[in-house]
Amino acid sequence: MKSVLNITLLTVVCVISMAVLGVRGASIVQNHPKQSDHKSRSYFLTLDNLDKDSASSIRPINNDSISPWEYTLVRDSDYIPEVISTAKCLLTGCLNTKGEEILDVESKPIMRQILVLKKVKADEKSYQLKLAYKTISVGCTCVRPYVQQV
Repeated sequence: MKSVLNITLLTVVCVISMAVLGVRGASIVQNHPKQSDHKSRSYFLTLDNLDKDSASSIRPINNDSISPWEYTLVRDSDYIPEVISTAKCLLTGCLNTKGEEILDVESKPIMRQILVLKKVKADEKSYQLKLAYKTISVGCTCVRPYVQQV
């Protein structure tokens, strides 16, 4: 459950950052008509990565679902945060009331876009941060099989 909380916290931080810094990212360049008037401004962003226990009373539902899932960690050093939890469906089908897997329905991931900070190389020793969307799975659900009629 802390993974879902971290994703939610990251989304809130990124949305606030986007509002404060603008859509272009952590380094904003203002364009002026004259080349000599071209100036750049940089902003510093401090992220508080301490775990908050405000949602500790919320019970995890991933194993209570009829389409259970588990969280796995995905690492990507080009983004902040570098580690993001994603959901992986444990079954092909879904569970019936007896707890048996049935294949009349399918277990599919629930996809969600989150805001992350992408590292963009500025020069040999530094990089800029740019707001970007990343699509991750946050849980699983049961759906009817997709049947395409010919």
